[in-house]
Amino acid sequence: MSVYNYSPEVMANMAEWIEKQNVILEAEIIEAQAKEFQASVDREVRWSMLENLGWTRVILSRFVDNNHAVDITYWLKDNCRHAYERHGRDFMFESAKDANWFKLRWGTV
Repeated sequence: MSVYNYSPEVMANMAEWIEKQNVILEAEIIEAQAKEFQASVDREVRWSMLENLGWTRVILSRFVDNNHAVDITYWLKDNCRHAYERHGRDFMFESAKDANWFKLRWGTV
């Protein structure tokens, strides 16, 4: 087992470097969270506008597994005749008919 005996000056420099790294990391985390929050707010504003234009929102309670999410992706591509958007378990459909078919197929998982 090695024992390191650093001078007080080296220890102070190491502490200063660690503090700078912590500040940088904290700033990066805050920036990432701010971007994620802004994207969420932007999506909600856009989707509220779409709902006001007659689009239909559907929120699934859960996915069974990752294959379920993939199956839904393929189903949307193959069956939706009008525009739609999705974010996770949250879906927006331009067509109420597409939304109803989606709810019938995936709404009671």
